[in-house]
Amino acid sequence: MNIISNAPVVQVLQQLHQEASREFPKILKGLSKGVFRKLRPEDMKDAYIAISKGQGEFIYDFLVKKEAKNIIEFGTSFGISTLYLGAAAKQNGGKVITTEILPEKCKIARKNFEDANLSEYIEVREGDALQTLLDAPDEIDFLLLDGWNDLYLPLMKLLEPKLKKGAFIYTDNATFKSARPLMDYFYSHSGKYKSRSLYDEKGGSELTEYLG
Repeated sequence: MNIISNAPVVQVLQQLHQEASREFPKILKGLSKGVFRKLRPEDMKDAYIAISKGQGEFIYDFLVKKEAKNIIEFGTSFGISTLYLGAAAKQNGGKVITTEILPEKCKIARKNFEDANLSEYIEVREGDALQTLLDAPDEIDFLLLDGWNDLYLPLMKLLEPKLKKGAFIYTDNATFKSARPLMDYFYSHSGKYKSRSLYDEKGGSELTEYLG
């Protein structure tokens, strides 16, 4: 298994994972705002809502083995998942484009990328992903969907023409009701997508190959 050995990346990830492990009260505070109305991204402005260390290590190893170079991420947050992507992009001679709607999260994420010495491998696009990824490059090798679940399917349809044959899509929180439209889309297009569920301790994840 390929493991990140770059000291600055390891140090920043360790710190961020520790901070994320103590964020449960922040998540509850954000969720409480959705009792009487639909949740909004700004309700989670203080929360990481990040992938786990195990998920990150799986993704890094997978990307290195696949030699993925053109990597897209939806949902930067404070940059935990992006650091795994960026470390793989550096190893493979590639680049990550990641997008986040909240300016305050973008600012902190950029600082984390600088501290990990990965800024040159990561481009942060601030704003609505349906706009910021309109001009995403062709031949995408890997797409990580780890943002607002309601946008998973619209984003998939936006980026589908840009996927390289044999590209992979990793969907976090795939078992959530709001991610169901995307899962239904994958499984109803079996000639185009080959998908399998992955076990993890949160909301489940899905690894999907684009068959072209």
